[in-house]
Amino acid sequence: MARRSGFFVVQVLAIIGILNAGVLIALPHDKYLRYQALNDPKAPNSYWIYERIHFDPTPIDVAFIGTSRTGLSVHTRRLEEDLAKRGIHAKAVNFYGVRNGVNMQYVIAKELLSNRNVKLLVLEMTENEERKPHEFFFLYADPVDILNAPLLINMNYLADVGRLPGRQLDLALQTELQKWGLRHPDFVPPPYEGPNLDHAEFVQTLDKDVVYHRTIGHTKAEMDVLRNQWLRGVTGRVLPRAFGDLEFRFPRYYENQILDLARAHGTKVVFLYLPQYGGPQDPPPYALYANRAEMINPWAEIQDYRLWIDVTHLNWDGAKRLTDYLADVLADRNELSTQAPQTQN
Repeated sequence: MARRSGFFVVQVLAIIGILNAGVLIALPHDKYLRYQALNDPKAPNSYWIYERIHFDPTPIDVAFIGTSRTGLSVHTRRLEEDLAKRGIHAKAVNFYGVRNGVNMQYVIAKELLSNRNVKLLVLEMTENEERKPHEFFFLYADPVDILNAPLLINMNYLADVGRLPGRQLDLALQTELQKWGLRHPDFVPPPYEGPNLDHAEFVQTLDKDVVYHRTIGHTKAEMDVLRNQWLRGVTGRVLPRAFGDLEFRFPRYYENQILDLARAHGTKVVFLYLPQYGGPQDPPPYALYANRAEMINPWAEIQDYRLWIDVTHLNWDGAKRLTDYLADVLADRNELSTQAPQTQN
């Protein structure tokens, strides 16, 4: 009898704990605070991503989503000027995020497509599938997406779910303090930086330092050495090929989630291959999505060692070349070819 009573008490406490956690998770808050929670000091842009989506009525005709490879490869103002010379007046944005993790790219794509009409979504494609989740996914993602994230193979799942109630409580408290003018934020976003926040030419850090990407970083011999060193640090396939869907379930889940979101919102998707220096001419992961989206492949345009800062990032000369190449490709696509001139508010 005592055992049954003890088991019943444990059940009741567990139910109460689950209900309390559910109440905390459901607490309303100002989502903008999530995008102010953490900004990379060397490439701050998460607050701007939210501002561009929600506060700026300027159209978003073509949106780029990816990692810092995308951030340092695509200059959207130059792209708009290139397209305008071809008679296409479209607005472009670069919604890249620092660090790898396709789950973070999904968070940005969901926020964008749920709130704006986008004609063309350009997703970063690299030579490898990134298995690791973004370390700050739990700060930005909606609660439902944290709870529904893949469990296999996702080393951050339990930690993300465990931190969710505390995150929600903190955001709810900050929101209430903000309403009463009592909140003292650790980070205050700068004045809005306009419809294009491009970091391909330079980036201004949170300390107001300006870092230019104009110089040629290395000789060809040095780049070849760096490439070999980088390749040695890449983790290849661990499980037998037959278990590829299990080993790479995490990135494939989110890539397909983004593609499904775009289809549901009537947005066309194209992949942009951004290889490493000396990388393969065609990205192996693309074969998984070839029946769902086309791919733009600028490989031949950017293999000159003088176009690179390091093994995975183009310098300003490389970004200009790639952006101009993109303009030629996008000008021939139907999504933007009928775009009428837009006026900014």
